[in-house]
Amino acid sequence: MTVLYLDSADRAALAPLLATGLFAGVTTNPLLLDRAGLGQAELPALHDWAVAAGAGTVFLQTLAEDPDGIVTEGLRLRELSDRVVVKVPATRSGLTATRRLADQQVPVLVTAVYHAAQAVLAAAAGARYIAPYLGRMTAAGRDGLAQIQTMHRILAAGPTRTLVASIKSVDDLVRLAAAGVPSFTIGPALADELLRDDLTDGAVAEFLAAAARNG
Repeated sequence: MTVLYLDSADRAALAPLLATGLFAGVTTNPLLLDRAGLGQAELPALHDWAVAAGAGTVFLQTLAEDPDGIVTEGLRLRELSDRVVVKVPATRSGLTATRRLADQQVPVLVTAVYHAAQAVLAAAAGARYIAPYLGRMTAAGRDGLAQIQTMHRILAAGPTRTLVASIKSVDDLVRLAAAGVPSFTIGPALADELLRDDLTDGAVAEFLAAAARNG
């Protein structure tokens, strides 16, 4: 089953999309918080708002650079609710902390994944999810679509799921979904594009015109 998330901290943009019931939750990171004029101190309030707006899962990222600090932050974020998944970068420190958090039954998403080797490491660390950055991989000269399909094959037999981020087009999302990749997080603009099709809109207009003509 395909699962969709919204990649934003902008409440005004998130609210109407969460109201559709089509998106399972919200993913955030420090860049998205900054664009929304928020900081780490606002994470509890953002979490509470997102849950009230219909988010089943809220992904919140740690900022510490050492394993002890990441674990401490992760445990504190998880205290907000059992809907929190802790995001940890795919660094040596992050993967070390992921193992320790997973051993304490804290669900972790290993983020900023750029190579299939990092999927192997994240699975070994007990991560619940990995977040490969499709658009950024492609911009850096790597074959992002091929890398993510390889990650999906590596993880298919285990509990770690691929949750693709940095998606720039509906077509890329569809290609990966057709390849069996299970989860995606997309920005509000791409979500709006995904929900719209000109041919469908044209057909609906014809239906309404026909109904109006016949009373």
